[in-house]
Amino acid sequence: MPSSQPQKSTSVGKLFEFQSQLPKLPVPALSETLPKYLSTVEPLLSKDEFAQTKNLVEKFGQSSQGQELQRRLEARAAEPGRANWLEEWWNDLSYMGYRDPVTPYVSYFYTYKDDKLRRKPTQRAAAIVRAAWAFRAQVASGELAPEMVRTTPLCSYSYNYMFNATRIPKRPSDIEATYDLGANQHITVARNNQFFTLELVHDGQLLSAAEIESQLDRIVERADSTAAVPVGVLTSDNRDLWADNYELLAQASPQNAQTLEKLQSSAFLLCLDDTKPVTREECHRTYWHGNGSNRWFDKSLQFIVCDNAKAGFLGEHSSMDGTPTCRLNDYVLDQTLNNKVDLGSTNVRADLSEPEALRFVTPPTVVRAIEQAAGRFSKVIGQHQLRVLQYEAFGKDEIKKL
Repeated sequence: MPSSQPQKSTSVGKLFEFQSQLPKLPVPALSETLPKYLSTVEPLLSKDEFAQTKNLVEKFGQSSQGQELQRRLEARAAEPGRANWLEEWWNDLSYMGYRDPVTPYVSYFYTYKDDKLRRKPTQRAAAIVRAAWAFRAQVASGELAPEMVRTTPLCSYSYNYMFNATRIPKRPSDIEATYDLGANQHITVARNNQFFTLELVHDGQLLSAAEIESQLDRIVERADSTAAVPVGVLTSDNRDLWADNYELLAQASPQNAQTLEKLQSSAFLLCLDDTKPVTREECHRTYWHGNGSNRWFDKSLQFIVCDNAKAGFLGEHSSMDGTPTCRLNDYVLDQTLNNKVDLGSTNVRADLSEPEALRFVTPPTVVRAIEQAAGRFSKVIGQHQLRVLQYEAFGKDEIKKL
């Protein structure tokens, strides 16, 4: 079952050893906050408007109302067990309550270097999965060392939302759901706008890279031989519209609710795109948004591998910033490009189960919603330009000398 709270204790393991020692976010004094507010709004106002605002701010600073609100903030920050007085409000106003589509407005992407050792797309994808799974094991056990800035540890809390996590659309504000890592040892594979479940543990043993590659080949063959209604494009929509259509989809059939649960509880998404991007702009477009349908934009982690073995990553931003996912992706690339990844046995067990196709029941009302969402996706993406300039005359070292 999903939970709005992380499934893992933040007090266990090396990853979280400094959590109790981290400083709490301080509440700035009202005498600090008000001048900052004035300096923020000044460029936006006329002289008369700013004079009026300044007068109101000064009155507020001297009023009993201002003092009382400051007292309430300080009391909130001092509540037992509360590490950050701003966190809930920030997450809601900036992310969960933000209603524009997560892609292209919120999610972020990384572009991978080419893997010279693995030119076949499913072979490269299998190596990425093995490397990501090894990182996941370190997160699950808490053995991963916390990130440091020189000798200062960074907060590790968001690692709880890295694997087996998803955003779920709700009105007026979305929620983040996490699932037990031990009970959910599968990934979701997307191909040709269809979704498949791939169990990564068989008879108590992790699938080798050769076995994962074999299973991915089976998925590609099945997906490319048929077509399906592109349900994934619903996740590209305005969050209120997606929240309504989420309920519509879930209520269309009990099977849909089960399919959603299986997809959302997966460790991460692996997108096997049938495109072959070449230029930087083509690659960036692919990892940024793709066709809008071979994705589930609510998942925290999506690894993307194209038919020419180009690869990248798409991260959902609501519960994690780029710091932990940058570390994850650096690890995946170091392990795969430098051939450090443990690929396991080259043998493929004959009794591996066929990957399960995740089927949605799509009555006319759902199909209509999908068609409308696809139209809105195309319109939004069409309003965005992306240009890449690779400048090689000088770099950061030269800039620092200026």
